[in-house]
Amino acid sequence: MKYDDINRRLEALKQKESVLKDKVQQKNDNYMIREVTTNDRIKLSIRIPTLPSFDGKNFEEWKLEAVCMMRTGLYSDYAVSQAIRNSLKGDTRRILLTIKLSETAEELIAKMTENFGEVKSGERIVQDFYSAKQNETEACSAWRIRLEALFQQAVNKGEIEDCKTDNNLKERFWRGLNSEQLKSATRVLYESSDSFEKLKRKTRLEEEENNPVNATEKTLVNQQPTDNRLKVLDEMLERLKTIKAKMSNMKKRNLEGKREYESYEATKSSDQERRQNKHTNGGRYYR
Repeated sequence: MKYDDINRRLEALKQKESVLKDKVQQKNDNYMIREVTTNDRIKLSIRIPTLPSFDGKNFEEWKLEAVCMMRTGLYSDYAVSQAIRNSLKGDTRRILLTIKLSETAEELIAKMTENFGEVKSGERIVQDFYSAKQNETEACSAWRIRLEALFQQAVNKGEIEDCKTDNNLKERFWRGLNSEQLKSATRVLYESSDSFEKLKRKTRLEEEENNPVNATEKTLVNQQPTDNRLKVLDEMLERLKTIKAKMSNMKKRNLEGKREYESYEATKSSDQERRQNKHTNGGRYYR
């Protein structure tokens, strides 16, 4: 009984020891994670990030980059503010003369928005959105981006509800298409309950298939194997002609050489006969 009690107590102590070791290891791991994360944040906050250069054009794209950088929390406010100052190029840098050195990144972005942001009213932006149409030389992808940018501006002004994004974009995108052929090819998808994303993909597919440039490229691709085979045949014919010409020249040389050899042999035998006759006649006369 005593031994059994001792063994049970030992087992219980071993289990407690194992649990305590796991807790200690987990605390050490958490401490290491916190330490690494803190060090990384310190390094990121010290390093000055970079923003796309801004020279007065495409302000909304530049502003989106600056706001995203600020909201990540990876960089200190001073680092983001310095990145904004470094990105200003040309005449836009003159705005730094009107900004206090102590202003935060958010204040800098607000100041930039006052000077370079959209000045149209919400009603005007909504009017531009509902009256927008695809240009004759504008691709469907560019038309879609321009329309979505107008819609987002209207949402930011509070003129359009964000929950109606898909239906509004789907209707305006299809109605604003410049090509009646594209409208006919995508009408079924537009009138269905499918999403705006499906309509965009279908429109791009139809645009690429009906593009004369793409059709010409496909024709050239199909003709390429045939052209390659014809080129190979022409090269083989040229080689055969060259080989035949060489063989004809060789036969001609062989024939000429044979004739020269026969002439040489005939001349040689004639000379031998003359010498022999001369020797025979000379001997008779002597005798």
